[in-house]
Amino acid sequence: MSAPCCGARDKNAPKDAIWKTVPHRLIFAGSAHHYWGAGGCAYLHPESDPNEKSHVCIYKITLEQFNDILFQENYRVEDISAMLHAASPLINLSDIEQLSKKKSLTIEALKSCSYNTIVQLGMEENLPILTLTCALSDIDRCKSGEIPLSPPPPKYANILIKGLVEGKQLTEAEALDYINVATSKKL
Repeated sequence: MSAPCCGARDKNAPKDAIWKTVPHRLIFAGSAHHYWGAGGCAYLHPESDPNEKSHVCIYKITLEQFNDILFQENYRVEDISAMLHAASPLINLSDIEQLSKKKSLTIEALKSCSYNTIVQLGMEENLPILTLTCALSDIDRCKSGEIPLSPPPPKYANILIKGLVEGKQLTEAEALDYINVATSKKL
């Protein structure tokens, strides 16, 4: 990381973590991230596609922790006090109820940010599996070339590869290929 992350206000570890595959396309797009530096950021296509498969590690965290992650992925936050003054929560229980019906929700307060859309990927133990990603309009901008598909910064790619290997999802060579395909395969 090129800049520090302060983490969630609630410092408790996730209650659980499991790996799943989801029918959403993984892409790397853009040219910079405020924590990782120059290179593409990871996004899941907001719409599911039975022909696509992405590996995701699901962490069982609180809604407050999810909101803190959502805030930090969209704004450079070097200390927790910045989050205390934010319009929080960015997503609440009524938003989650809406997600169960329509599967994705663009957060109005984050409209101009990279990770402005919440997608419900399914359910696990009667809890919604939520992820943050870009808006469908950003996918269209990637298709047109306005937002370039680009490889992630090397440190970011290495963290992703390490997670996929340690999570027993892929070998190191398969994980590298997985990231390269997500970077180069046309939308």
